[in-house]
Amino acid sequence: MNNPRLSIRYAQALLDLSVERGEVEAARKDMELLLRVCNENAGLKQMLSSPVINADKKISVMRALFSEKISKLSMAFINLIIRKRRESLLYQIAGKFGELYLEYKNIKTARITSAVPLQEEVRSELVSLLEEQTGSQIRLTEVVDAEIIGGLIVKIENSLFDDSIRKKLQNLRKEFSVNVYTREI
Repeated sequence: MNNPRLSIRYAQALLDLSVERGEVEAARKDMELLLRVCNENAGLKQMLSSPVINADKKISVMRALFSEKISKLSMAFINLIIRKRRESLLYQIAGKFGELYLEYKNIKTARITSAVPLQEEVRSELVSLLEEQTGSQIRLTEVVDAEIIGGLIVKIENSLFDDSIRKKLQNLRKEFSVNVYTREI
């Protein structure tokens, strides 16, 4: 079952409660652990989605897996989700919680694509420039793509800045393909 609105509501509820109790960082770590375990173990996601397995069995499995590793708040939240028969959304809820956490902490992810790996000095200068421009803390994701030839492509949320050599060459091709010269008869 895929229900993004419901996932966001539950994730927001967990964030609000964890903020209220001062356990935001613990909840973030717990949801990251849940995501990681679900990604590594497809059987766990199948078990959570299965309508055949009853809620008590699912709760006991989740307790066995996580009770020593996550906070009481997160464990109680997982139990509540299972009791409300929303366990198939648990993976999505954990993912949405991560997104809401970044928004709460005013952290934006910038994806930088370059032809060669960035030097540390350039990377730190770029991060400080982006933080100044956005007013947010920047988390950098780097991608090396030799096909852009040179320059950078910076993507933050819905904004894209493409200053790559490949893009400049494409623009030149477009310009030259337009015939501005018309012969008079």
